Amino acid sequence: MVARGYRSPVRARHAEDTRRSIVEAAAELFAEQGYARTSVAAVAAAAGVAVNTVYTSVGNKSALIMAMSEDGAADAVAVEAERRIGECEDPREILRILADGTGRVRRSRQKALEILLDNRNADPDVAAAADLATRAVRGRFEVVAARLVAVGGLREGLTREQVEQALWFYFGFEAWRTVRGFGWSWEDSAAWLAEQSARTLLPVTG
Repeated sequence: MVARGYRSPVRARHAEDTRRSIVEAAAELFAEQGYARTSVAAVAAAAGVAVNTVYTSVGNKSALIMAMSEDGAADAVAVEAERRIGECEDPREILRILADGTGRVRRSRQKALEILLDNRNADPDVAAAADLATRAVRGRFEVVAARLVAVGGLREGLTREQVEQALWFYFGFEAWRTVRGFGWSWEDSAAWLAEQSARTLLPVTG
């Protein structure tokens, strides 16, 4: 009889907490001193773990930057927003949910995203992580675009591809960077982006 493997829930939680601490420490250091100048040893010291723990929990430096991107792609707020959009029948409300969700993710992941956006042309590891983040967001926008087309109520003649492109224009990385650069609050930014996207995608009323 083959014995079944057993993984303690306590150990699993501890391992996940350790991984999270390491990735967060890496993000802080990448932001403060740059990706190229940050060593795995420095990350280990900042996270309060042994260097070998960084390698066994996450991996080398390229794995650390990729883990930052993967964590952002799997953000629970984004997953929940996508679920709510899948149940919503009102295109204007769908855009409002998307504005709120992308804004909350951008706010919580701001440091990691700035690292990716500002350094993607300087290092192939960062470029790969930035590409992963972009694919993840655009993949979600494709799902939202398909939902908007299925729900109906869009301007006549819009294709799903055009809707997805509009969503990227209004809710992608650079859109949030632009409106926040004006000094607007997160709430005002989300409201403005939702309204502008509605003007582009929905018929004019009144």
